[in-house]
Amino acid sequence: MSLRSHLVRTYVALYALAQFFVLIGVISWAYLTARADLDAQLRAQALRLGHQLVQLRNDPNALQQSLASLGVQPDVLAVAMYAMDGRLLATYRRKGAAHPSSATRIVVPIRADAINLHVALPDRSGQLVVWASTGSAAVHAVQLALVCVLTMSLGFALAWWLLRKQRARLYQAEDSIRRAAESDKLTGLANRTAFLHTLDTALRMASSQRMPLSVLFMDLDNFKIINDTLGHGAGDALLREVGRRLRALSDEHTHFGRLGGDEFGIIVRGAGKDDSVRLAERILQHLSAPIDLVEQQVYVGASIGIALYPQDGHDASTLLKRADAAMYQAKENGRNNYQFFSTDLHFRALQHFVIEMSLRRALENGELALYYQPQVEISTRRIVGVEALLRWKSPEFGTFASSDFIAIAEQSGLIHQLGAWSLETACRQARAWESSGLGALSVAVNLSVRQLHSSDIVRLVRETLAKTGLDPRLLELEITETIFVKHNNEVMDKLKALTDLGVRLAIDDFGTGYSSLSYLRRLPVHRLKIDKSFVRDSHFTPDDAAIAAAIIAMARKLDIEVTAEGVENEEQLALLRDAGCHLVQGYYFGSPLPAEELERLVRQLRRSEPSAGPALTSGDTTP
Repeated sequence: MSLRSHLVRTYVALYALAQFFVLIGVISWAYLTARADLDAQLRAQALRLGHQLVQLRNDPNALQQSLASLGVQPDVLAVAMYAMDGRLLATYRRKGAAHPSSATRIVVPIRADAINLHVALPDRSGQLVVWASTGSAAVHAVQLALVCVLTMSLGFALAWWLLRKQRARLYQAEDSIRRAAESDKLTGLANRTAFLHTLDTALRMASSQRMPLSVLFMDLDNFKIINDTLGHGAGDALLREVGRRLRALSDEHTHFGRLGGDEFGIIVRGAGKDDSVRLAERILQHLSAPIDLVEQQVYVGASIGIALYPQDGHDASTLLKRADAAMYQAKENGRNNYQFFSTDLHFRALQHFVIEMSLRRALENGELALYYQPQVEISTRRIVGVEALLRWKSPEFGTFASSDFIAIAEQSGLIHQLGAWSLETACRQARAWESSGLGALSVAVNLSVRQLHSSDIVRLVRETLAKTGLDPRLLELEITETIFVKHNNEVMDKLKALTDLGVRLAIDDFGTGYSSLSYLRRLPVHRLKIDKSFVRDSHFTPDDAAIAAAIIAMARKLDIEVTAEGVENEEQLALLRDAGCHLVQGYYFGSPLPAEELERLVRQLRRSEPSAGPALTSGDTTP
């Protein structure tokens, strides 16, 4: 029995008990009141009759008739008149009443419910004794009790009806509150808390009944693009429609929930691998139909990860994490598909976690370093600049190039700290080279798209230049072509603000991303860096050579400088020189080196005589 039901029953019992005691009190009061009224009425009549009886005491017949007049009262059973010496002078008895005693004034009650009333006659001439029934008083009490019972019953019924109505309202309110607390307002599906509770319950049942169970983790594809381009209202409408389509697939064995944002969870009781495949395919099919948003149709896909109980985990947290990892694998495989969790995914997720935690410690323990790759002017073959490349020298895992951990830094948010450290270290080193007499070497620092979207990137660059004292013209910030896809007015304003500081901008890996030549006329770009994939086989593949030459020619027409990456031999250098390229970098002129080794290389080359080309230098060969 619930606490609420127990309290209601206790209230009803106490109410009934209280009503019982009230009823007993009312009956007792009514009876005593009626009896007192009868006593007072008969006493008053007897006193009035007493004066007449004194005058008629010598006439027995007249006394008899006078006593009979008192017996007219319906409650009077008998009346007797006694002399002072106790003699019975006259009597009246209603039919069925006992005869009064003639020997004494001590009269035995005629009936069990009768009362006797003794009234002294005037002038001490005798005594009048009246026997009366209390039946009318009892009847009055019973009648009043019946009225009370009826009134209290009606009151109890009304109170019970009001109580039931209030309980129904309370249950409805509690049910509404529970549904609101357990359901997602936007989609109507279970929210994260309710979903996890359902999953825990399903896992306990699956464990006790030794049944399989599958957990699906679903993330909508390109939801952020729709949300950003069409607005949050359109994004909410999209989520509502997705929720409606998912609810259509729900049954007693399948439970859906919204975990947050555009992420959804699915529980399938008693489902193995084949059942999970069928459900995932049905979900993708239901979501493939177009959705009308803001007077236009949009298409949304989904990436689904699947984890199976018990082979992939025994608790809700583990199964969700592994389904999430499988979902990311589905995204990497082209989106709009499903993937099952595997041990390889688990290993990669664990590796991702270990690297992220170690990378956080690396920032604190000074395990990061910058290596510098020379940038050479083709016409003079002089080192006129460097590109700063981040290295992580881990005592546990060895040396990592930035390409091995930058993606993890992007996902974890560490990119902002790494970027700030790299920017300040590179600027400080360039200023130190200039102060040591090495000359003004420009330094190129990579800037990720996430850094560029940071609200304080302009302030960070301004403060770093002020702190290190580096001439802004010697700092070149490299951004990737993805900036063209994510281009908006805010980013444009930041790029212009950076160039207003005197900083130069370069497009890194040009030709491999989402190139949009129209943006080159608008963005304040000073340099294009031809990706090494076009340089690597340019002396063997005419197409690559033609692409590289076209990029160089276009840049020259737009008054944009060009740097070719990945130069490894004289043939590549000759093709680039003939095409009009200005700067090159690659292993032909030097691999990325620590600051001290690069300084020695620059000084050595300046002391040596010009030659057809410098020999490869020893050092780190990691790009």
